[in-house]
Amino acid sequence: MKRYRIVNSLLPCLLLLSQLLAACSAGHTGSNVIAFIRDGQVWTSDPDGANAFAIITTTTPVVGFNWSPTHQLLAFRSLDESFAKTTPHPTASNVLRQIGDIPSTMNTVGVDGGTPITLAFSNPDVRYSTTLWNSTGNRLLYRQTGQTDPSSLEDAHWWISQNDQPGGIAVKSFPSTYALPSFSYKNALIAGISQHGIFTTDIAGAKQHYVTPTLPDGHPLPASLERVLWQPAHDDSRFLYAITAPDQQNTQSSSPTVQLLLSTLNNQTTTLTTCRCTQFAWSPDGNAILYNTGSTYTILKLANKSSFSIQGEENSIPYWSPDSRFLLIDGQHVLTLINVGTHQQITLLSDQQQSSTGSSTPLSTSHTMLQPTANSPWAADSRHFLFLSNDRLFWQHQRLNAGKEVYTVTINNDGQPQGAPVSTATGNITQAGWTYQDANTSFLYPATSTQ
Repeated sequence: MKRYRIVNSLLPCLLLLSQLLAACSAGHTGSNVIAFIRDGQVWTSDPDGANAFAIITTTTPVVGFNWSPTHQLLAFRSLDESFAKTTPHPTASNVLRQIGDIPSTMNTVGVDGGTPITLAFSNPDVRYSTTLWNSTGNRLLYRQTGQTDPSSLEDAHWWISQNDQPGGIAVKSFPSTYALPSFSYKNALIAGISQHGIFTTDIAGAKQHYVTPTLPDGHPLPASLERVLWQPAHDDSRFLYAITAPDQQNTQSSSPTVQLLLSTLNNQTTTLTTCRCTQFAWSPDGNAILYNTGSTYTILKLANKSSFSIQGEENSIPYWSPDSRFLLIDGQHVLTLINVGTHQQITLLSDQQQSSTGSSTPLSTSHTMLQPTANSPWAADSRHFLFLSNDRLFWQHQRLNAGKEVYTVTINNDGQPQGAPVSTATGNITQAGWTYQDANTSFLYPATSTQ
């Protein structure tokens, strides 16, 4: 597929004009604001709800946003105008409540608002995914597909863009990959998995180097397991991936037993665990991994291989606190807080309905398009977080207001809530986030939408 983009001599002038307009606009410049989508527009506010305003005004609805690691920029997608005429209000059909790959423009804007920079122009026949930021916040990576899902994930196109270059200027392609690409943290590498094995490239998608001589055993795996994840907060010399267990390599199973391997760039591997898990990810400090089997979530510490498990709802969304001391598990019916050090589990929010704890949801196929969580609900200090009520109206048995409302919460160093949650925003709110979400610490969810 040829990339759809428009580049002309006026774009540098438009970029300069947009920067001047942004510099003159009012808004937030601090690092502790939250953001949310309300009525199809991106809003920001202080954690207590003060100073709320729409940082951009678009002619079509915004369908998703991502905080940058610096908390000074947001990437967002707005619907293609032609597509919006037939599908003005797409809805998410996944547990994340995030809109998946859809015809849209790809943009960035400063936290203080102003004129957005359009990184990729829209076309009703071209879909873009939510973006992935690198750790320094100067590059974004996104997926491009046609009107229908590709028969193989290798047929999707991935593009690497600078955060300030409009209309595809200096955009670079990333090689075909079964897996969601993974940004490293210090050495400016990106990892992927092709039919020839696990590979790395530089930040421009060039200098492709194969770490494994062949495709690892059992690959391509179901899409939620088809991952290669750089270890956070370390020296960018190791990454995590899965293979089918030796006794499974000649069998066909929709839910295979896998081994989670820690590998060096020299292909020296260590088996961390064997499980019938369906998802896995790192902790932000890189000292533990999280994986799940149905409604059972397990944290494994690398230092001593000790582990403990938590029962939750199936298909819940786990969110690590930035300091790796706490884990929020956000389910359809219940929001739970885990103290990783003490293993204490607190039910914070509930709709008082029966939660699903089964394991009946089928594993994704190898060609299912998935997406990570777009934003983290945690503040950078790991002692505050937000949640979207979504009609879960009982906070530790005290009733909250009805509807979709954003609340912020304060906890102490032991993970105990300090007072009642603070109402921050109300209305037709579909997404909310406080800080950047590292895809290496996130599970994956279907990138499909109801149109």
